[in-house]
Amino acid sequence: MLEDAVQAFRDADIYTVNREDGLVENYQYFIYPFKGMTLVDTALYQLLGKFLARMVPKEAEVIVSIEADGIGIATFVAAELGLPLVIAKHFHYNVPCVEFTQQAGYHKRQMYLPKCIEGKKVALIDCMVSTGGTIKAMVKAMEGMHDVTVLGTYCVNDKNNYRTKEKTLAGYAYKYLISATIDEQGDVQANSSWDLRKTFWESLDEKFYKITEQCSTFSSVSKRGYQVGSIIVDANTFEILSWGYRRGNLHAEQDAIAMLKTNCPDWKKRQLTIYSTMEPCCYRNDKDHTSCAEIIADIEQIKWVIIGSRDVADKKIDGEGMNLLLSNGKHIRLIETDEILRPEEFVKESATSGALAMQTI
Repeated sequence: MLEDAVQAFRDADIYTVNREDGLVENYQYFIYPFKGMTLVDTALYQLLGKFLARMVPKEAEVIVSIEADGIGIATFVAAELGLPLVIAKHFHYNVPCVEFTQQAGYHKRQMYLPKCIEGKKVALIDCMVSTGGTIKAMVKAMEGMHDVTVLGTYCVNDKNNYRTKEKTLAGYAYKYLISATIDEQGDVQANSSWDLRKTFWESLDEKFYKITEQCSTFSSVSKRGYQVGSIIVDANTFEILSWGYRRGNLHAEQDAIAMLKTNCPDWKKRQLTIYSTMEPCCYRNDKDHTSCAEIIADIEQIKWVIIGSRDVADKKIDGEGMNLLLSNGKHIRLIETDEILRPEEFVKESATSGALAMQTI
């Protein structure tokens, strides 16, 4: 369904409007698919709202949007987070407000932002950022209020035909789902953003990790009192190819890899992700077995290793299992801290301090 949302932008009609106190002469725009003027399934609204909600910081107390196109997506985001939604409107309705001037790409108008957000941590939700005039005006209005904390702007589409593309907007964090612009030929070019791809994989990781935890319930209990489960997933088709759990001297990752090689004849042609509830071991007391980290490191088809937690109970492994994987080019996501560990960062850190490279995105 995400591809359906992106395609809706690519299929959009393009128009040009004369400047009416706006920021751009002959402003070129496309019919934003989620502005209530096209027949778009509300299930797409809901899906985009879920992904956008995941980008909003957990400390957010209020969702703020502006009257018009942003209301639809902001409603879904606020509902997903269970937070109040406050809308800046073109009339104050005799509610205590701060007045500000919205100057978008093609028009200018007076708006009113309710003061009920004072003392709150606020996340701005909008449909699309083009010139950035609307967001900048809203942020300035909030900065003039008492004790308002602006967390950032989170929108569906970034259309940067008329400004420089940056990671911040009006001095605060900025994230979006889709990058859709009008190219020189007059066509809409649309693609999912890096933040959306990251959020998508995080949501998948959580689903697959729950299955991994279920596998661990079949595991025998180690001498240090824990159970371990592991699964291997095709990174392109999201098919679970194998699973494993600790059984005596047979470790979970070792079990899953053995099943992969036995039951999936074409595994060498696939791109793989392995999940494990515990950091893979980097040594074995039993000389008849190779450590799980070494086995994983030898499989070039595995790029990502998703790990539940570090093995802090065994000081020989604690962090060293991940170090071994990083030094062999594997990328790691550590679920317990939501950290991303990258091999290039490991190389840089190793050259200076030998420390484990904890690089959070």
